[in-house]
Amino acid sequence: MKANTIYRLFSGICICCAIVAAACSNIDESERLIYVEPAVAVDTTEVNPYADLDSLYNLPVSPVARRVLIEDHTGQKCPNCPDAANMIHEFQAAYGDLIVPVAIHSQMQGIMEPEGLGNELGNTYYNYWKIEFKPAGLISRVDGGDGKVLDKTIWIFALQYILPLETPLDIRVKAIQNADDPAKADIDVKVIGTREGQSVNGKLQVWITEDNIVAEQDNMGTHVADYRHDHVLRAAVNGDWGEAVSISGFEDQKEFHYTANLKSAWKPADLAIVAFVYNDDEVVQVVRQPLRIED
Repeated sequence: MKANTIYRLFSGICICCAIVAAACSNIDESERLIYVEPAVAVDTTEVNPYADLDSLYNLPVSPVARRVLIEDHTGQKCPNCPDAANMIHEFQAAYGDLIVPVAIHSQMQGIMEPEGLGNELGNTYYNYWKIEFKPAGLISRVDGGDGKVLDKTIWIFALQYILPLETPLDIRVKAIQNADDPAKADIDVKVIGTREGQSVNGKLQVWITEDNIVAEQDNMGTHVADYRHDHVLRAAVNGDWGEAVSISGFEDQKEFHYTANLKSAWKPADLAIVAFVYNDDEVVQVVRQPLRIED
């Protein structure tokens, strides 16, 4: 999709929503989230993410719903960033696991490791995308017409554009803490073509994220010592920018196998693997899979 096409779409949605907001100014902002039907029907029945990983990993190939990656560039000293985090929680409440957020902490308005959540990987992405403000988000890396870094006020419009789109890919992840060495995780990733005649050439990126981190945060000028940070980017499993992957069509698949080191400061029970395939234009598909902890 060309950038100017996406820009026109975003602009049209923004204008329409502005008109609606003006006519309905008495409606609370948090109640204006408009549900958008995904391109593929989604079974909303809750599934235990740890149950029978082999069966889930080897399910028959079929078209799947497109998920959306939200790269939330944030910081513990960013007073407006908790507002963006709350917005992401609203997206998750509306769309469930179709929303895959990753909180990327860096030095700008942040606290670097080991005292804080910022790390050099976050700095790498912050500098690459030339981010000038926080919170800032990349929404499946689509270009809104003025670049891929989007202000939080238009994240919802990007979601409403992306969610109805089809995807030619499914990604499956099996991630298990190593029984012999709990400081390691064994990660299998399978990228599968789900549509006949649709090929994809891009890169597979695999990240480790952590939920339920209690740490300080500036919230609109108020210091919160026990703020809960979720989906925090901890490490890249296969390099800062991933590795090449090519899928030629329906049922074509590629498998990748990794062993990741788990730092002692991380809580294995709160870790997850985020795997996505991207190209120069967008993130084609993404998935999140919690790390399975071996008893």
